[in-house]
Amino acid sequence: MASSFGLGLACFVLLVAAAGATRYKVGGDNGWAVPDSSAEPFNTWAEKTSFQIGDQLLFVYPKDKDSVLLVEPADYNACNTSSYDKQFDDGSTAFTLDRSGAFFFISGVEANCRSNEKLIVMVAAGGNASAPAPDKGSPSPPPSTPAPSNGSGGGAQAQAPPSSPNAPAAKNSTAKGAPPAAGNDKNGAGLTVAGFVASFVGCIAYATLAF
Repeated sequence: MASSFGLGLACFVLLVAAAGATRYKVGGDNGWAVPDSSAEPFNTWAEKTSFQIGDQLLFVYPKDKDSVLLVEPADYNACNTSSYDKQFDDGSTAFTLDRSGAFFFISGVEANCRSNEKLIVMVAAGGNASAPAPDKGSPSPPPSTPAPSNGSGGGAQAQAPPSSPNAPAAKNSTAKGAPPAAGNDKNGAGLTVAGFVASFVGCIAYATLAF
C-alpha cells in the first residue's frame, strides 16, 4: 500500500512539472528562417525570454530547404555546418531544454547561418527537478548573454561559458516575429497542458484505489 501511494505521489509531481513547461515557436509567425528586415533577430528575442528546464523550442521550416543543428560555441561562431551535436530536418522540430546553461543552434544551410539564422538560448538554473541529465559535450553556461558579433543583423558571438550564469530577462518580448511569453499563444508559445487534466485524474484515481 505504501509503495502504491508513493507511485501515485511521484506521478502527481511529474505532471505538475510538465504542466509548468512552455513551448516557444522560434521566429514566431516567420518560423525558423533568415530574418527579414522587419523581423526581430532570434538572439534579441532570446535575450528577453526567461527559459526554464523542461521548456520546448518549436522550429518550423521547409524540410527540403533547411534544417536545425545543435552545435558547439566554436561551430556557432564559424557557421560550421559540417560539425554538430544533433541534426534535425523533419520540418517541425520540438526541442526540449533538458538542462541549465547555453544551447547553440544554427541553420543547416551555411549561407542562412551567415545571414543570422542562428540562435543562442540560455536556460536558468534550478528548473524542473525531473529534467534529464545533460548531453555529453554540451557547453556550460556563460556568465551573461553573449555579446553581439561584428556582423550584421543582431547575430551573437558565442563565449566560452564559465559556471555561474546570470538569469535571463523576463518573458516580455513584443517585437514583430517574436514568440510571446508563457500564458500567451499568439505566436505559438503557451502552456503545454495537453492531456494534463486527464493524466492528473488518472493518477489520483490510481492512488485512491491503491488504498
